[in-house]
Amino acid sequence: MMKYINKLILGLLVVASVGCSDDFLETKPTNAVSPGDALTSPTSLLASLNGMHRTMYSQSPLEVGSTNYTYAGEGFIIPMLEFPASDALHTTSGNGWFRSQLKWIVHTNPNRGEVEWVWHHYYHMIGSANNIINASEDIFEDELMSSILGQAKAYRAYSYFRLVQLFANSYAWGNPSTDPGVPVMLETALPYEGKPRETVAKVYEQIEKDLTEAIAHMENAQNMPNKSHLNMNTVKGIAARVALVKGEWSKAASFANEARAGYELMGEAEYKSGFNVITGTEVMWAGDIISDQTTYYRAWFYFIGTNFNGTQNRTNPKIINTELFSQIADTDYRKDLWLPLAPNTVDGWSNDPNYNEDENSDRFWAEYDKVIETYGMTSRFETYPHMSVKFLNANPGTIDPDDVLYMRASEMYLIEAEALARSGGSDAEAAKVLFDLVSARDEAYVLSTNTGDALIEEIKLHRRIELWGEGRRWLDMLRYDEELNREGTIKDEDGNLIGTGADSGLYADGYKQDKPSVNVNWIYQIPQGEINANINMTEDDQNPSAPL
Repeated sequence: MMKYINKLILGLLVVASVGCSDDFLETKPTNAVSPGDALTSPTSLLASLNGMHRTMYSQSPLEVGSTNYTYAGEGFIIPMLEFPASDALHTTSGNGWFRSQLKWIVHTNPNRGEVEWVWHHYYHMIGSANNIINASEDIFEDELMSSILGQAKAYRAYSYFRLVQLFANSYAWGNPSTDPGVPVMLETALPYEGKPRETVAKVYEQIEKDLTEAIAHMENAQNMPNKSHLNMNTVKGIAARVALVKGEWSKAASFANEARAGYELMGEAEYKSGFNVITGTEVMWAGDIISDQTTYYRAWFYFIGTNFNGTQNRTNPKIINTELFSQIADTDYRKDLWLPLAPNTVDGWSNDPNYNEDENSDRFWAEYDKVIETYGMTSRFETYPHMSVKFLNANPGTIDPDDVLYMRASEMYLIEAEALARSGGSDAEAAKVLFDLVSARDEAYVLSTNTGDALIEEIKLHRRIELWGEGRRWLDMLRYDEELNREGTIKDEDGNLIGTGADSGLYADGYKQDKPSVNVNWIYQIPQGEINANINMTEDDQNPSAPL
């Protein structure tokens, strides 16, 4: 990283600007103390850990150079990992949020602020974790300290896992032993200077070491009842994700199975209630946002929700890839999370052949009013065919904050099923795990008789349906080495291309892209500011790029 100094802002956040230039070196401010002064007891370490929980969802306090970033943690990153991928689509430019991401001109540009912020956000988390871990060496480890250390090491593993997936070739199809990954920072002592890029394999070694130690700490940890904290299940859930990316199928299946233990799948009513509360039956990990900690117009629900009262929602309904929608069984209640016949008030037509295809039709406006009233919107909201109603504000039509979901038990079923199917000889077990999940959503679903690649494709389909909009799709496309084709590839019974519903003009270079293993533009560029300031990096360390 660039040179950095770690600071603790008392009572709220650990501000560890891991990866900052000489400009960031400063004397200790009057409202903060150094880790050496403050991180001396379990109480102060827990306060620091609580700052990390909040950093996961709050508007960022990071200043990089002369830029003050205000993106709101995972609430910004989750949609960032959906919109440039294949399944969660914009209908118009709206008020501009994520427009450049759609066109693929953000992550491919090392000078973009969003790229710089993502890099610094996760290194900020790593620096905060380093402060806690390194300050704990001489503190007696009781149940509370076991929980603090377990969570800090899990956070560090999670942050490195995010970084290495975005800024390096995938472990699944790359050459991990030689591919450049990201710098591994573990120290909090002088000298504060940057590190070189480690190989992808070395980064994953650190991730797995941290997770192994986190699990060991959690064995004796104090129970933290709030789901904004990490517990044993959450840590094993992260470990399951890591093992899946590495192709360690037995580990992935085992970790996922253990991670989901004790969680019941949501019933239909809860499933359709908006994915907005940390207390959800199958929610394993989430940001617990209270009313005085609102992120206002940086909220997850502002970017991807339906009835959050903001311009991005009102003018730019988010829709599902219509090819994906066509593959959802009519008996599957998840299909109700999208409205294929919602009138198009953006362009003034309807997708329903049973009534006039213009906005002068009485039925057109009757259907519009039905959507507005059902989901607590106002007449300022636009509607669009196949619009999402998955993410709904608990208090519709307001900007009240709602919780940000990071991990659900459903994902663990899907990881376990995929890992079993890929392990060879476990098709029947994989099909049973898939059945346990999908039959809870679709009473007509029967145990799959698919095997081999056909079974894997079925699991992948349900992963796309179940986790739509939850920040998984970009990373899955990287792992699967899938091309991006918004024109579509599926044909109906008459041989006509169904299409995805995406507009080629809106998406520009993000409309079609070859698969990641032959297309360097899937990988995020290292921030240019990091290249410039890190004494252990040069322009040769930048990720390759190609004309879009």
